[in-house]
Amino acid sequence: PSLIDDLWGYQACTEMVMPMCTDGKHDMFEPAKWNYTDYAISCYDTYKVQPQPFHAKNLYGGKHISTASNIIFSNGQLDPWSSGGVLHNVSATAVAIVLADSAHHLDLRASNPADPKSIIEARKYYRTVIQQWISE
Repeated sequence: PSLIDDLWGYQACTEMVMPMCTDGKHDMFEPAKWNYTDYAISCYDTYKVQPQPFHAKNLYGGKHISTASNIIFSNGQLDPWSSGGVLHNVSATAVAIVLADSAHHLDLRASNPADPKSIIEARKYYRTVIQQWISE
């Protein structure tokens, strides 16, 4: 596996446990059940760590984000993960942006001549907002 695959696997095992399973009836994939015990064994065998499924929730408060600040929640309109994202502003400094013509993490990747206008504008917006937060 590549270095990035290893980093994501490690982070998934230690901070962001995200069960992925399919049943073959409500999706287009072969049935594949998710089993926490098997997952924990795999994490230990691969990285010598135990999964911490509630780490992010305990550290950041889960969906209790009413007091959050200095966050831009970006979601691509073409990203199936966006349905679980924050889609509305929480406050003046915890803002949500839905990006047209954008898939998962496109706004966080390096710029590319093929980037849609929505991504180019979003990156300018991020720079402006983050610079403002830093100057405060």
